[in-house]
Amino acid sequence: MKIFFIFVFIIILYQCIHLTRSAELKEKSVKLSYLELVKERRSINEKKLAPFNDIVGMASSNVIAYSNGNDTYYSNEDNYLYGIYMGLKWQCVEYARRWTFLRKSSTFESIPGANDMWNQLKYVERIIDAEKFPLKKHSNGCPNRPINESYLIYPIQKDMPYGHVAVIVDVLPNSIRIAEQNFNFNYWSYNYSREIPVTFKNDLYFIQDQYEVYGWIEIDDNQQLMPFDPLTVDKIQMKLNENLDLNSSA
Repeated sequence: MKIFFIFVFIIILYQCIHLTRSAELKEKSVKLSYLELVKERRSINEKKLAPFNDIVGMASSNVIAYSNGNDTYYSNEDNYLYGIYMGLKWQCVEYARRWTFLRKSSTFESIPGANDMWNQLKYVERIIDAEKFPLKKHSNGCPNRPINESYLIYPIQKDMPYGHVAVIVDVLPNSIRIAEQNFNFNYWSYNYSREIPVTFKNDLYFIQDQYEVYGWIEIDDNQQLMPFDPLTVDKIQMKLNENLDLNSSA
């Protein structure tokens, strides 16, 4: 009789273990299926080209990136925010200036092309009081680690007739993440457009992009520049009106 009960107990125990393992395997299978689905959707999303004016992504909490359609299209349309000139829709320099406006409440002077930022830009100017904050250049292959919230500048080269500018929005141990316009025309899967490897060799840091990189330009503001506050719009408008009055009287 005891043997019979032991036998029944073993059978019940085996069935419980089997059911538990089956449930675990099923749960793992569901998780894997979900992850594969997410990966597949991201892959499709990344391959899909966005038409001109479509939002492709957003970085730094609130800086939207738009598609230029392709890298040869020139819209001839100016973009303004609160009366401040941002640039031509949807060029890379427009994104860099709009990022500067929204994240640093500042802007920078007009330049012929992204390539010229490396040698021509010396400062950004805070909108509210016109105070200037210097820019510091760090050549690719320098002893300083890439700095978050810097401009990444590319020279004129094949596929880049005016150079290119992106914004570094995250610095990881072995890579940087950037946000940009008019480079790729896919919808972003994350809050950045690309992740680029960074190597450290002979005490120097190198951004290993597929294209040549001048380096990165740091905004030397000592953390004084804050994100744009919509409450300052009236002050900006007053400043613009003052400038218009001065121009009229001249």
